[in-house]
Amino acid sequence: MSERQRQRRAVVTGAASGIGAAVAQALVRAGWAVTGWDRRPGTGAGVDWHTVDVRDAEDVRAAAVAVPEADLLVNSAGVGAIAPSAELRPQTWERVLGVNLSGTFYCAQALFPALTARGGLVVNVASVMAHRAVPGRAAYCASKAGVVMLTEVLGVEWAEHGVRVLAVSPAYVRTPLVEEGFENGNLDEAAIVARTPLGRLATPGEVADLVLDLTGDRYTYMTATTLRFDGGWVADGVFPR
Repeated sequence: MSERQRQRRAVVTGAASGIGAAVAQALVRAGWAVTGWDRRPGTGAGVDWHTVDVRDAEDVRAAAVAVPEADLLVNSAGVGAIAPSAELRPQTWERVLGVNLSGTFYCAQALFPALTARGGLVVNVASVMAHRAVPGRAAYCASKAGVVMLTEVLGVEWAEHGVRVLAVSPAYVRTPLVEEGFENGNLDEAAIVARTPLGRLATPGEVADLVLDLTGDRYTYMTATTLRFDGGWVADGVFPR
C-alpha cells in the first residue's frame, strides 16, 4: 500500500469533550483511524477509546504500546482553575500543570517512536492565556505558556527525525466547560464578546478544522511555532471597550 493509500492514524487526548471531541470527530469524518485518550469514557462514533490519565507518565507509556505508528498526536487534554495566586492551593497548581503541561510532554515523549515511524505531526492546544497575563489564572497561564515553549523545543529537536510540532492558541471557545462557566458566573459572556475584536467566541469545530488543515501538504515546512486562533484577542490592547 502506498503512502497516499494507507489510512492515516491519530491519537487525540481529551477526546471525550470540547475541542478534543470536535477534533476526533473531524478526523473520523476525514477517514482517519482515531484513538481517543481521556480519563472519562468517550462516546464519539468511530473512535477507539482508551482510559488514560495524561498526568501519569506510566499510564501514558502503557497506552502508547498499543500505538506502533501515528501520523498525528493532538494534545487537547486540559483543565483550568480560577483563584487568587496568594490563595492557590498546591494541589490545584499541580493538577493544572500536570494535565496541561506535563501531560502534553508525557504523551509526545511516549508516542515519539510511533510518530517517527510515519514522519508525524504533533499539535498542542495552547491558549491566548499563554501570551497574556490574566489575573486569577496563574496555573493555567503558566501551563499554557509552557506548552508554547515546549512546542518550540520539540519542534527544533525532532525535526531531524521527520516529526513536526505545532501549537494552536485559541481564545475562548464555546465548549461545555466554558458554557458551564457562563452558567455559574465564573465567566462573563458579554465581556468576553466585547473584548474580542471579531465579536464572538470560536466554536470547537473551527479549531478542529484548523487542526485538520495543518495535517495537509501545504504546511509541511511549518514546525516549532504557535498559531494564534483568537479573533484578534492578543493583538488588541484596548480593554474595556
